[in-house]
This record gives sequence, structure tokens and C-alpha cells, in this order.
Amino acid sequence: MQQSQDANTLKQFSREQRWEIIRTLLQRSNLSSQAKQAFRQAYPNAPEEMLKTAVFHTYVDGIEAVIDWLVDLELFLREPSHQLDIGVTYHLLYHLYNWYQFNALLPDGKAGVLERLKEIKDLPSDGDIKAILTAVEELESMFEGGRNYYLD
Repeated sequence: MQQSQDANTLKQFSREQRWEIIRTLLQRSNLSSQAKQAFRQAYPNAPEEMLKTAVFHTYVDGIEAVIDWLVDLELFLREPSHQLDIGVTYHLLYHLYNWYQFNALLPDGKAGVLERLKEIKDLPSDGDIKAILTAVEELESMFEGGRNYYLD
């Protein structure tokens, strides 16, 4: 499972090393174009629109949402009368949820989704209702972010 291996990889870094990695990320001068290039390399089948959206939710507004959330947490510790801003939390969750969905869709890209839809359209001629339902459920799980490509 790729996701848990990556999580374990992150745990090998000390807190100081993680902060240094974060500083490096935040100091990049051309972050969105570097992110787009990295996504294009990692997901060659994804259309341009999907890449732009993935970059936005992760490296553009997503990073800002993480920073705002951390600042809000620190402000609360400094002054407990400061109420944690639920809007800041929702903003972060919005980007995390969208990345969760795109993580499921990017490997197949637009062509993969369209291919699945074509398969679904062809299935009624076979009369296999179970195959139709299975194909629809698989497509639904892609859009819900529940498909695990690392186990397929």
C-alpha cells in the first residue's frame, strides 16, 4: 500500500527535518509551475484541467489553508479567548477533500473516466445487469475518492 508506506517514510524525519522540508517548500519561487510539472510527470493521462485543479487544491490555495489553520491554532494558545475560526478549518477541509477526490481520479485521467462510461453504455446490449451495476459502482467510488489504486 503506497499511502501507508509514504506515511511511514515521513515518520523517519525528525521534527526539525520536517520543518526544514516545509521551509524549502515555502521558499520555492515558482511553486505552482513546479507542482504542475510534477503532476504532469506523475499523471501523464490527466487532462490539463485536472492538473490545474490538483495544483490549486494542493500547492496554491491548499498550502495557504494549512498555514491559516496553523496560525489560528497558535493564536488560540497565545490567547484562549481567541475563538478558533471554524471557517479556517472548513477551508482546509475543502482542499483536503478535493485532493482526496482528485487522488482517485488523476491516475485514470479524463480518458479513463470516459472509457468507463463507454463500457457502461455498451453493457445493456449484453443484458448483464450485474456487470452494469459493478461498472457504475466502480465509477461512483472513483468520484467519491474511495478507490484504492495501490491495491488494484
